[in-house]
Amino acid sequence: MVFALSLLQWTRAVTLATRRPVLIGLGVSIPLAYAVVSAAVWGAALLAACLGLWRMARWGRWLALAAVTGSQAQMWLDRALFARSDYSRLSIGFALGATIAVLAVTWSLMGWPSVRKRF
Repeated sequence: MVFALSLLQWTRAVTLATRRPVLIGLGVSIPLAYAVVSAAVWGAALLAACLGLWRMARWGRWLALAAVTGSQAQMWLDRALFARSDYSRLSIGFALGATIAVLAVTWSLMGWPSVRKRF
């Protein structure tokens, strides 16, 4: 799951960077440089967490928990600060459900006693 979230962040960064002219024409409310950089930073942090988990490094578990939780928190902060469309208000239920599911799966898997013993 952490690797999938990393791929989603990298995809988001590349899409925002390559579609910059279109997005500027649409008048998006979020600064595009901020959005690209934040997506790349979270993509890198999540990828580093994947490598730590794969190598069974103790820091991998903690980085995974921090990166998943931090990226989800920033998504909600961005939504609160920059969302202007009716669609963003309509999709809040789905986004909340997805966030709860991602956090619940990540924290429950990383919190299992057998996983904690390994790390």
